[in-house]
Amino acid sequence: MKSGDKLQYEIDLLDTICRGLQTTLSVEKIVHIILTGLTAGTSLGFSRAAIFFIEEGVLKDGRGIGPYDPDEAGKIWAELTNLQVSLDQMFENSHRMTLESQRFPIEIRSITCEIIKLDNENPLKRAISSGEIIVLKGDEKFLLPREFHWFVRQSSDIVIGPVKISGRIGAVVFADNAFHNRTISQETLKFLSIILSQAGLALSNAFAYESIEQNLKRVQNLNEELRQMQEELLACERLAAAGRISAYLAHEIRNPLAIIGGFAQQILEIQKEKKDIDVRIIRNARIIVSEVRRLELVLNNLLRFSFNQPAKKQRIHLKSFVNELIEVLSINIEYNRIKLSIEIPEDIYINADRVQLSEVFYNLIHNSLESIKPGGSITIKAGEDEHNVWVEISDTGCGIPQDVMKDLFKQFFTTKSHGMGLGLYLVKNIIEENHSGKIEISSEVGVGTKVYFTIPKKEEYGEKNTGDRRRNQSGNLNL
Repeated sequence: MKSGDKLQYEIDLLDTICRGLQTTLSVEKIVHIILTGLTAGTSLGFSRAAIFFIEEGVLKDGRGIGPYDPDEAGKIWAELTNLQVSLDQMFENSHRMTLESQRFPIEIRSITCEIIKLDNENPLKRAISSGEIIVLKGDEKFLLPREFHWFVRQSSDIVIGPVKISGRIGAVVFADNAFHNRTISQETLKFLSIILSQAGLALSNAFAYESIEQNLKRVQNLNEELRQMQEELLACERLAAAGRISAYLAHEIRNPLAIIGGFAQQILEIQKEKKDIDVRIIRNARIIVSEVRRLELVLNNLLRFSFNQPAKKQRIHLKSFVNELIEVLSINIEYNRIKLSIEIPEDIYINADRVQLSEVFYNLIHNSLESIKPGGSITIKAGEDEHNVWVEISDTGCGIPQDVMKDLFKQFFTTKSHGMGLGLYLVKNIIEENHSGKIEISSEVGVGTKVYFTIPKKEEYGEKNTGDRRRNQSGNLNL
């Protein structure tokens, strides 16, 4: 190659390398551009190149490009010649995976070296200390640490080029003339110095960008933790307020509420003896009983925040229990013309706290009643498997949007204009915390909602609810 052509090639090569380094903030791609640029073509005369990073005084994380031995050199050079790819295409990783899979880069990745243990006259340590490029000729190459001897054995000249990253020597480049053994000239070293300087700037920017990204992620994580802590603090404040309110309500409301409910219940008892009582009085008395029951449940919900109420479990006949509860809610069901279907086998028993179980059913059925238009339907099914009694309450209501589903069981979360958002939160606690069960909700807007929960059978009875029989989730017996 003529001197003028060589100079133009070097200028073009430098321009291509610099443009490549300016277009990326990826450390891996910068390393690929540096190593590819140093070994591309014939201008620089390097057969192989490797870069190692320095971290806490240790040379490690090596990456390399080039052949391991003469046979591999001929094969790689022939393949690259046949590919006829430009340097820009090489920088875009078109052959990166092929090069990194060769033996040389694999061996390079295995090298580590503790710089502090090297003698001060060691050429590697001198290059790092001085920040200057060092060329080793002939047997001088074996002054390098033993870990590099396999690398330099087949070269006559080897270059050690320190790379300054963010004001300090943060990496070292090794390049040699193995296999073709052309002398590394002073012009080549000047050219190499420019490339290493550009590489240092590019790596400084890339590491700074990585640091900013990591700091940004940490800030985002801290902001998320702060938001969660604020939510928890707000919830604690609400719980404390609910505790104070519940204590006040228990003192001021519970007794008169019981009296009101008692008198209404007496009216219903009198109605059984006398047939001439105005039906409107009976209807109003039933409404009073129903509303008193609802207020008692609200009060119990609040009291649960102030006092730990363990479940006092007993064996409950499920169908009778549900029928009694439906009697209390019958005014609302009839008023809204709701079609109610109860599909509970006669021989299903459930091991639960009666008061807490009534809270579960009341809250779930009441939620269905609030979501259903007149003429809709509610279906209550129950059954059992080997380990659990299961209950399914489904309705044809308005349904729940998917973006709301994840928050349904959170305390104080509500989509209603009234209410405290405690119902489903307490239902979940009663089933899962107090009764070791599970609850899940599925819903589709405009179609309806289905709540499914299980409560384990009581093992102390020494028998299963239905002997050896099993029921499927449709309530049918499997004989």
